Amino acid sequence: MASCHDGGRDEITANLTPNRRRVLQQLQHSERPLSAYELLECLRQEGTNWQPPTAYRALDYLVEQGLAHYLQSIQKYVVCPHSGCSHFSQLLICVECGQVQEVAMTSSLLAALQQQADEQNFRLSAQFLELKGVCGRCRDAAVGTE
Repeated sequence: MASCHDGGRDEITANLTPNRRRVLQQLQHSERPLSAYELLECLRQEGTNWQPPTAYRALDYLVEQGLAHYLQSIQKYVVCPHSGCSHFSQLLICVECGQVQEVAMTSSLLAALQQQADEQNFRLSAQFLELKGVCGRCRDAAVGTE
C-alpha cells in the first residue's frame, strides 16, 4: 500500500487560487460532506455569489490534486486527511448522521484486490471504496432510545 504523507500537500495548497482555497477551507470546516450546491450556499452566507460552474471547477481541481474526495454514492465532497498523495483507502459513510471516516485499506484486502486485478491483466489505480453503514455514535444513540 502506498504510504501517505503531507509532503506534497504544502506545495499544492500554497499554489491554490483564492477561489480554490475558499472551497478547500469550506470543506475543511464542514462537519459533514457537502454537495456543490450546499457549498455554494455556505459561500453565499459569507457574501460570495458564485455560479455553479465556478464551484465545480474548484471542486474538480481539489479532487484531481488529492485534496478532496468526491463520494459518488451520495454525490458530495469531503476533504482528504491524507492530502497530496496517492493511496488506497476506505471511506466509511454513516447513513444516519452523514459523517465520513477515511481509513487505510488493510494490506491483505489490497493484496486480494490486486491479485484479482492481476488475474484479469488489469492494473489498479489508487482509489477508495465507499462503504455505507452506521457509525458507533449513531448505533449507540439508537440503542439508548430502545
